[in-house]
Amino acid sequence: MELLIKNFDKNIYVLKPIISNERNIESIIARVKMIILENSEQKIVLDLRKINFLDSIKIGTIIGTYHFLDFSGKKIYMIVNDEEVKKSIENLSFNNIEILVGYDRLDLAGIA
Repeated sequence: MELLIKNFDKNIYVLKPIISNERNIESIIARVKMIILENSEQKIVLDLRKINFLDSIKIGTIIGTYHFLDFSGKKIYMIVNDEEVKKSIENLSFNNIEILVGYDRLDLAGIA
């Protein structure tokens, strides 16, 4: 998997895992964690819409846990395709994760 990084606005990074021949979830998680650490002042949006159900939950859970432990006062935003993925991650009760189902440019604008 590759990680596409877009600078949506001056202070918003959109991170989007892209499916490739190599399915290395741990590598994607490590890269996302590094970007969060290096850009702690930026708002981070993790776009998991192109990832399958189980991998979305895995990535969302691990990144959510990492972000909760190290940056509990700051929100991270996740975009998923499925309401069940959203519920699975929300069941962890992290108060610093906001999960959006689907994609709407207005939602991203509202994050800014």
